[in-house]
Amino acid sequence: MTNHAPRADYLFTITALCTPPEDMGRVNGGVGRMIPITGGSVEGPRLSGSVMPGADWFVMRDDGAAVVEARYAIRANDGAIIQVFNSATAPIGDDAAAPGPVSMITAPRFIAPEGPYGWLNRGVYVGALMPDIRPDVFAVRIAIYRMVPA
Repeated sequence: MTNHAPRADYLFTITALCTPPEDMGRVNGGVGRMIPITGGSVEGPRLSGSVMPGADWFVMRDDGAAVVEARYAIRANDGAIIQVFNSATAPIGDDAAAPGPVSMITAPRFIAPEGPYGWLNRGVYVGALMPDIRPDVFAVRIAIYRMVPA
């Protein structure tokens, strides 16, 4: 039997600038935090622009899983606004994958206006999230891929 696994085509990278998390207390079986998204950039072969403000809602559950739901928008260089909904449930600790530059795989969904970005409304997308936390920077980079048949 032949393996017909899909391949991932790279589209663009979102760099979302954030402010430090704000604690929300106990929510949904864990500790909640809201991370304000203040801006950022989008660069790549299929889309370039800027990140519009939004938020990342994060729950560190008691069972060791991190649940993330982010909502914000991208303003493409031509002015088009694309909504972004990015979610993930990732194991932390013993169930996590080996350490590396990618800390979480996400499932982004887009709502784009008809026209040059309408292709974002169709397809299955995967994001590879990499934190960028330094004394003067609190950001995440998310490389966005579209899954396509082999």
